[in-house]
Parts: sequence; structure tokens; C-alpha cells
Amino acid sequence: MTPCACPVCLTASIAPECPACGWVLTAGPWLGAITPDREQAFAAELTQACRRVDLVAAARAAAVIQPQRRGMLLGLVRGAPATEDELTPIHRRPNKSDVAALTSTLGWLVGAGERTLTVIDIDSSGIEVLELAADAVGVVRRVSTPRAVAWTDLVSGLSSVSEEALFQLAGGVGLLARTCQINLAQADRELSTTALSGRTVVLQRLSGWHLPDRLAARWPEVHHVSGSRDSGQLIRAIAAHTPLLNGYHLLAVTIDSEGWTRPHCVPLFPAGAQAIETPPTTVTIELPAGAADVLVAITAPQAAAAHLGFDAVRVLRWSVPETQTATLEFILNGPGDVVVRGPGSLILDTEAAANLATSIRTIPERYRPPSGAVDVAFAVELCGNDDEVAQRRQLLADWLAEIADRHSHQRGLRVAVIGYHDHHGPQPRGIVRVHEFDSTTTRMETIADLAASQVRGADYLAPLEDALELATTLSWRTPAVPRRLLIVGRRAPYGDDSACPNRLRWQDSLGRLRDNGIEVLAVWDTPPGLNPISRRGRQMATVWRALSLPGESRELGKVTPTWLTDHLRLPKPAKDTAVLQFPIFDSIKQEFSE
Repeated sequence: MTPCACPVCLTASIAPECPACGWVLTAGPWLGAITPDREQAFAAELTQACRRVDLVAAARAAAVIQPQRRGMLLGLVRGAPATEDELTPIHRRPNKSDVAALTSTLGWLVGAGERTLTVIDIDSSGIEVLELAADAVGVVRRVSTPRAVAWTDLVSGLSSVSEEALFQLAGGVGLLARTCQINLAQADRELSTTALSGRTVVLQRLSGWHLPDRLAARWPEVHHVSGSRDSGQLIRAIAAHTPLLNGYHLLAVTIDSEGWTRPHCVPLFPAGAQAIETPPTTVTIELPAGAADVLVAITAPQAAAAHLGFDAVRVLRWSVPETQTATLEFILNGPGDVVVRGPGSLILDTEAAANLATSIRTIPERYRPPSGAVDVAFAVELCGNDDEVAQRRQLLADWLAEIADRHSHQRGLRVAVIGYHDHHGPQPRGIVRVHEFDSTTTRMETIADLAASQVRGADYLAPLEDALELATTLSWRTPAVPRRLLIVGRRAPYGDDSACPNRLRWQDSLGRLRDNGIEVLAVWDTPPGLNPISRRGRQMATVWRALSLPGESRELGKVTPTWLTDHLRLPKPAKDTAVLQFPIFDSIKQEFSE
């Protein structure tokens, strides 16, 4: 049977009704003569059908051209020129985005094996063929430059005027009265893919357009989407929806009590995580002593590696702040894209990423902190009037200032502050405030903020034993660096004659401190009215000497920062000391943001 051209849309068909517009092409015989009324009614019905097809096509074409050029479309409509009001209500566009259309394919794309996803993107300017594949880390990238195919390369009969061509693509005939056909053989050649293991997805941005819909129907997986085409933006946008091929980790170093080291992976994001639904991860890390900068290496395990095989996802060089611990925030933007935020300067280091395996091999089997590293804790009595406590604060501040001046390049010095107040009655209670080890700068601020409190207990006894006990629980470094505890107070600790309400004995705590290699030096000022040669005065002096290094106890008024430096026997910072390039894992605390 010879195909019949539809008088409404010019589609050729052998069906009783036009498959494109529904116009009846063949029907049963009419009874009676073709009267003028019947002929006129048929002509009116045909004109109305032609106008309806053209209005729909004009409305769709009008949505993709500039408003000032829509007038040409109005004049193409058969029957009579259309109005703007006739176009707008007809046009409807899908709400689905191109990113949402591809989301279901991303898990397949980054799965095992070499796979290629071919995206055929159809819009008013033509067709773009985009081939995507995932690299070893799971990052979706373009296989090659996208290929652009013009509509005129595939469709015969299109007008050379862009507005008229769009009108025809949308199914309009109008006053042009031309038949447009897709060259299917040409379409197969132009839109073919070379991928051996692949999948093709069509993004149809011209939903409802006659010729684009016919072209899209040649593939089984078609998504009708909205929005303009931008392959670069599309690739960036789908990254947030692409699942991680492998989990991401922060590369750190664990150190046991004897200094033996081992690389360790701190989990950041699990395999399969998608950035769009993954909250940031915060990790509090310990910084190596003496390090001016460390490598923040985000890694993924190599699929074929049996032991310590890493792919460097991203490596940053971190100019570490003057602190002992710091918190970093890791934000997943997609495979291979992790933003790191934290104090100090973080700069992407592609050279370090390329040589990550070499950096891992340089981790010493046994780690010893640089010889200039030292932990110093202050235990300071805060009871007394403002002037008395200010004198104790000033000694500590002056000493820290001198240390900073003498050892400006020493980053291994950590300082902790323990401030203690009086017991309030015989009941056990906390009367000590602990400020853990941190940088000299931070603890200078802590010392400046120490406030005096009223003397509430005995004139000659203070809860120094509580401060000594808490000093044993400070986070002294492991493996050990030189450890010092400086006591600055006035009154002796509670003893056997006057028991501590918290049931502590200063002799026991002092013994544990010394067993752990912590050297104690005591500085004290004589309580007002105390005769140093009286029985109580001699007892107090004996206790202070017992608390301190042999023969090293001294009254506050006779102490200078230089004397403290000499008698604390701080090690001099060594030059050219090898330091770790990675953060230390021993006391890492990991938190997931809500």
C-alpha cells in the first residue's frame, strides 16, 4: 500500500489515522452527495486541525528563542497569524533535570571494569554526543571532546532560517509547506559510539517536539529533561551524586609507647558515599613536634594492593598553626574532590601527591621527637589577693616570653596550666582547673586570664596535692619527651596531720610523677606573718624542698626567668632534626557533623 501524506502535518503513513497528529486519513464511505455545507465543514475542520498543530509547534519553538524574534513564528501559523496569548498556555516542559536523569547510571559507571556511558543530548541547537568514564579513583571524566551534530546534518527539508527550522522540528508545517525527514542512516553514523562496554542514555530537552522525539525513540533509555545543555556543568554537577568507588581516609601515623611507627588510615567517607547526602567529617589530630608543615593526604585503597597500597585522592601541604592539636573539617564534593578547612594555610600539593609512596617510605620505623621538644606543666596556687596572684602569673608570663625569645624556632614546646583553689569545707569536691597541653601562645593567654580567689582554708595549707594528682593525668607525650612540672604557690599541701578532703596524699602523687620521668621544680612565697625559723616555718620549707628537685626549691622573690630556664634544664632545640611529615594518630578524636 502506498503511504499517504497527512494534509495536516505532512507525515506519511499507511495507517487509517495519522500517527503524529491523529487526523483521519481513510474512513468508510459517506452516504449522500458532497454538499457545499459538508465540503465547507470539512475545510473548516481541516483548517482548525492545521492551525492546532502549528500553534503547538510555534509555542514550543517560542520557548527557546529570544522574545523579540517570536513574531516570525506567529506569522507561520496556518489559518491566520497567531497571537502571543495563543502560544503561552500550550507550552509545557518536563521538570526533571539532566543530573537527576543520570543519577541512576552513576553506580553502574564507577563499578568494576572499564565502562563507558554515552550521553546523547538533544536540544534546539542540535545533538551532542558525550562519552563518560570513571578513572581509577572513581572520578567521572570525559573520554574525549564532545561531538556536536547539527540538525541540518540529520534532517532534510529544514529551513535555513533558524526560527523556521525550530518551528519545523517541533512539528509545524505552516506556510512553509515542506516535508522534513530524518536521515536514519546518517543519524546512525553521526551518533555512533566506539565504546565496547557501554550504555547509552538520551537526554531529550525538546520533549513533545515531533522530529526530536522520533530521533530519541531509537534508543531504549530516554529521559525527558529541562534546562539548557552544558556538558562541563553537567559533569561537575553529577559529581555530587556519584558514589565513591572506595572509601576515603586520612593518612596518619600511629606510634606505640616505645616509638615504633605504622601508617594508619583514619576513615573519612565510606565507599558508596554520595556528596549530596554526606555531612562533613571533622578530625582532631595531633601535630608532630618540630614540624613546620605536614601533609594532609586523603587516600583511597588500591584495588589490587595487598598491603598499604594507596591512591592519592588529594594531598595538601599544611602550614600548621602553633598548637599541639588541631581540628580539620573534610567536605566531600564528589569523587576526587574533598575540601579541607582548618587553621593555618592549606595548599594543594600535586608533587607530593605524585610522590606519596616515597613519603610513606620515609616514615621512620621508630620515632623519637626532636631533641628540642619538651612538655612543661605549671601548677599555680590562685588563692590570695589580686597582687599576690598577679606576682605568680607574672613569673610564668615572663618565663614563657623568655623561652619564646630564646627559642623562636622551637615548635616542640608544649605548655599546660593547672590552677588550684581552696577546699570548701571537709567534703570532697573539685577545686582544680586544668588547661591541657597547648602552644606557648595559647597558654600565655590562659595565664593572663587566671583569676584570684579568696583564701578559705588553713593559713598554711593549700590543696596542692589535688593539683599534683591531676598533673599525673595530663596528656604527656608518648614516646616521652623531657617532662617538667613547675609549682608556683604559697602554702604547703595537706599532709598526714591535716588530711585532704579528697583523700589524696601529695607524697603518692609526687612519686607517680617522678616514676613517669617528670621532674618537679617548686617556687614559693612565704605566707604573711610566718616566721621562717619557727617550727611551722621550718616544716613548710622542708615540704617545699621535698616537692622540688634536690636543693632546687626557691622563694618567689629570688627567682628570675633565667634562673627558671637554667634549673628546669630544658633541652636546646636541635637543628636539622628529622620530623614526621604526617599527623599522629595516637590521640585522634573523630567526629561526624550532624
